[in-house]
This record gives sequence, C-alpha cells and structure tokens, in this order.
Amino acid sequence: MGMLMSIMFLLLLSFKLKWELRFWCLMFFSFMMLKYLKVDCSGMDEFYFYFDKISSILILLSFWTSSLMLLSSYYSVKMLNNKVDFFSFCVLGLCFVVVIFFLVENMLLFYLFFEVSLIPTLMLILSWGYQPERLQAGMYMMLYTVSASLPLLLCLLLLGYREGSYSMSIMYMLSNNTIEFYWVIGLLLAFLVKLPMYFFHLWLPKAHVEAPISGSMILASVLLKLGGYGIMRFVMLFKFLGSIYMIMIIIISLWGGLLTSIICAGQSDMKSLIAYSSIGHMGMMLVGVLSGFMIGWEGAILMMVCHGMCSSGMFCVGNLVYEKINSRSLFLCGGMINYNPMFSLFMFLFCICNMGAPPFINLVSEIMLYISLYMYSGFLLFFILMMVFFGGLYNLIFYVMINHGEVMSFMKVLMTNKSSEHLLLSLHIIPLLMFILNVGYITEVYI
Repeated sequence: MGMLMSIMFLLLLSFKLKWELRFWCLMFFSFMMLKYLKVDCSGMDEFYFYFDKISSILILLSFWTSSLMLLSSYYSVKMLNNKVDFFSFCVLGLCFVVVIFFLVENMLLFYLFFEVSLIPTLMLILSWGYQPERLQAGMYMMLYTVSASLPLLLCLLLLGYREGSYSMSIMYMLSNNTIEFYWVIGLLLAFLVKLPMYFFHLWLPKAHVEAPISGSMILASVLLKLGGYGIMRFVMLFKFLGSIYMIMIIIISLWGGLLTSIICAGQSDMKSLIAYSSIGHMGMMLVGVLSGFMIGWEGAILMMVCHGMCSSGMFCVGNLVYEKINSRSLFLCGGMINYNPMFSLFMFLFCICNMGAPPFINLVSEIMLYISLYMYSGFLLFFILMMVFFGGLYNLIFYVMINHGEVMSFMKVLMTNKSSEHLLLSLHIIPLLMFILNVGYITEVYI
C-alpha cells in the first residue's frame, strides 16, 4: 500500500527534476520488490488484495519496465519537450493500474483494472505514435480487447449472482468440475486476446508498429502478461485443466506459434518481426500453463519474466536504429558492426537471448516448457524442433541484415552513442544474466 500511495504522490509532483525523480523512485520500488519474491507459497490476504509469488514477480517486472520507459523516452519526449508532463502521467498511471490489477482479489475489480489499463496505452499510441496509421492501430486494439472482454464481464456477473460472492478465494472453494464450452469461451476469451493467442493476434503487430518506444515496451513487457496472469488465475479457479477444450487451445497455440515463427523469417520491418516473435513465445507460455505439469507452470512464469525483459530490449534496439537513420526497414541497414561495434554487441546479446541460447535465463524457461510439452504428448516434439529452428533463423536474419553486408552511405550517423542508451540496454540485459545464478528464486511457485 505504501508503494501505491507513493506512486500517487509522484503523480502530483511539480518541480524541475520531477522526470528524474520519478525514474529513480520507480527503480527503487523495483529493488524493494525483490524482498517480496520470498513470500509464502500460500500468499497473503489483506482486505481486497491478494499477494502471492506470481503477483510479486509481475509487479517487479511492471516497476522495472515503467522506469525503463522513462529512460528510453528521454530524448524523444524530455529533450524535445514533447508533452513531458502528460507522458510521465500516462506512464505512472499505467504502472499504478497494472500493479493494482496484479493485487486485487475481487473479480469485478479484477475486470475493471484489466480494462482500465487500455486507456493509458491508447493515449501513448495516439499521442506519441510515429505515423497517421496509429489511429487505425488504436481502434484495432480497442475493438479486439473490449469486444472480447464483454463475455468475461457477463460470466463474472452470472457467477457472482449464482455463488453470492465475487471473491476469488470463495469461488475457488465453491467451483465445480463441470465446465461447459460457453463458460470456457466467456471466461478465457478476453485473456486469449490480450495474450495474444493465434487467431486473436491481429491487433498486436499493428499496435506495436505504430506505438512509440515506450508503448511498445509496456505492451510487450507488461500488458501481454495481463492475459497470461488472468489465464493462470482462472485455470486454477475454475478447474479447466484436462478438458477437451484445453487440448484444442494447445493445438491452436502451437500451430500458431510455428506459423508466426515462419512469418518472422520473412519480415522486413524490425518492429513487425519482434511483435510476431512475441506471439510464438506467448503461445509456448500458454501451452506450459495448460499442460497441467508443475514444470510447465514454472516454465510459463519464467517465460513471462524473460520475454518481458528480452522483447522490451529488442524494441529498444530497433528504436535506437530508427532514431539514427529514420527507417525500420531491414533492407536499408547493413554493415553497422563496422561503425558501432558496441551497439552490435548489445544487439547480438538480445538476439541470442530471444532465441533461447545460453547464458541467458530464457534457455531455462524454454527447456522447462519443452519438457512439459513432451510429457503431455510425444507428438508435440515436431512443434518443439520446428520452433527452435525457426526461432534461431529469424533472430540470426535480424542480426545479420543490420550488422553485416554492404555499408550504406548514411550509416555513419550510427557511430555516436549516448551513455543513456548504453544504460538502457544494460538494464535490460543484466537481470536476464543475473537471475540464471539462482533460477529457483523466481520459480518456487505452488498451485
């Protein structure tokens, strides 16, 4: 509660160094949240709030990403004086809403904050997006997520009326094992769109391509995790596991993950490539949750953290290239390693991290998910092998096309790098390297 009140105080600040103070306070909150990773397995109940290991990990990720959003937009917003107060208000407001979403125990409040998180995100896309198509992207995002969330609201109201309570803990004790198809659709559709699962993913590449760097970071790092967190909570709550409908979702997720990996290999736009790779990673995370194995559950939580940091860092890399040469096309880049070897090193680290190679913690999360898939069915080994192959392929294409080949005449502007850019990329890389020293620190979760 102290952190929530502190965010409210930061929103009301008004003096010269408020941008820097907000950044350092959010970084300080994320370090404080490390303490709560050792919360008891059963969690803590406090009035309307429920706090357990999954909540603590995702709140830590939210604080860390929100602070990096301020750092990444220092040049495009603060230096150019581009609606500075409104921008920092949107970032802090979004962080506040997301943190409460991960804490609430009442299902109507859960739904309310799930929907309210769209408003600051839409403001970021519409106010600081790059092209006129941002209006269409914002409309796509709102229509997809709001229309898919209405069945969730109806189901929650019906359940609350039937059981006499909207409390998740009471619902967990009262829920029966007979789940009809329309209950599955009503309760899970909103989260599958937000995740996004294949077939419900068309809003994501559009929103990512038109969003500013801060919008892309928070979309990839935190807002996609709202869907994953909701599915984890509701799968536990309503005992979906083992039904025929879950098998159908697993097959669609894996097939969609394979198709989007192939699509990534043919992309020419940096942001589109990174956005489509998110769909494959989140599909794997969904299958890990629905497999019903403990190793799949832990691998899914680890994948959410790893993907949040890695995908956010990849968007930062793409944005830094865009700020220098004003183009996101891979065909216009080349030979950057000759001019800016330090930046090429960071890009190489992010690419091998995104494909799940050592020494990053993504490797551990992918191995855990692959084990749960193989335990679920040996036939899924085909999807595992193909996704590993295409994951390596599109990441290497992304790296090679920017850093190797013929040097373009306008690439010389990439020689200069600011210290804030190095700091931004380092703060994405360091957690991915450090957490592998003690993986159990963030995976000791019990259902």
